[in-house]
Amino acid sequence: MAKQREKVEFRYYEIGEDEPVLALLGEGWIREYGKEIKYLHFHNLMEIGYCHWGTGEVILGQEHVCYSPGTIMIVPPRLPHTTNSEKGTLSYWEWMYVDLEKIVSELNRYDPMFQKRLLKRIQRVGYLLPGEENPGLTRLILGVMEEARQKKPYYKDCISGLLRACLAEFLRLSDDEERIMRNKTHRAVISGALDYVADHYAHEIKICQLAEASSMSESHFRRVFEESMDMKPVDYINLIRIQCACELLKKTEKSMEEVAVASGFSSISAFNRNFKKILNISPYQWKRSAENYESKLLYCRISAQKGW
Repeated sequence: MAKQREKVEFRYYEIGEDEPVLALLGEGWIREYGKEIKYLHFHNLMEIGYCHWGTGEVILGQEHVCYSPGTIMIVPPRLPHTTNSEKGTLSYWEWMYVDLEKIVSELNRYDPMFQKRLLKRIQRVGYLLPGEENPGLTRLILGVMEEARQKKPYYKDCISGLLRACLAEFLRLSDDEERIMRNKTHRAVISGALDYVADHYAHEIKICQLAEASSMSESHFRRVFEESMDMKPVDYINLIRIQCACELLKKTEKSMEEVAVASGFSSISAFNRNFKKILNISPYQWKRSAENYESKLLYCRISAQKGW
C-alpha cells in the first residue's frame, strides 16, 4: 500500500487597495507557533517575518532551521514552510506580506523579460537569517513594519522606498546563493576525485592521483577542491576513512588495529589522532555511544485555506 502523501495548506492573502504591504503586527502575534498547526503551508505573496523574542524551528521546504531573537525569515510564494515554537513556550513574531511582482514591475515597466529574470532570482529559495549578520536588511524590514504600524503622513511612499531597498538586499542574497551553486558545479568537476577516494580510501592515496582522476594539474586541482569542499584534499580523504571506520566499529567486532588498517590508516596512532580531530571523541568512546541517524523525504498533498 502506497504511503499517504502529507498535506500542505495554501493560504491566500490580499493586500488592501492602495496599501504597499499587508502587515500583521502587535502583541496578537505572541503565541506558541505550531501548537495548533499540523501541516506545512505556502502563500500567494512573499512573507517576511521578524522574531522579537522566542526560540524554535522553521521548516523551509525540506530544511529544518532553528530561530532565535533577531531572526529574519524570507519566504517566497509557493514554498512550503511552517514555524514551530520550542514546545511549551511562546514566541513573538511580526509579519508582512509583499506583492513582489508589483514591486519588480514598477522598476522596469517595459521589459517583461527583465522582470521575469529578477523574480526568478529572488524567489529561488527561502532564507532564515541571523539579524546581527544582516544589519542592513534588518533595519529595512523593521523600518517597513514601523511605518505600517504608525501610518504617519507619506508612510506609503516611505514603505515603497524601503521595499525597493529590500529588493537590492534580496538580490545580494541571491548572489550569495549563486556562489553556492557554482561550488556545486565545482563538485561535478571534481567528481572523479571523489569517486577515486571512495574506491581507494583503504590504500595510500596521492594528491596527484586525484588530480589525474579529475583531468587537472595538481595545483589547479588543489585550488578547485578547496573552493568546492572548503577543506584540503587530505582532510577529505581522512574524513572518508573515519566514516568507514565508524561503520566498521558499529557493525563488526574488529579490533581497533584492524579497523585502522581497513580504513586506510598507516598506524593506530594516526587513526586515533584523526578520529579525535574530526569527531572530537576517541574511537573507544564513540563505539560505546554510537548513534544512527535516518533521513526522510517529504511528500506533499495540496489543499487550500484562508490566511490568518
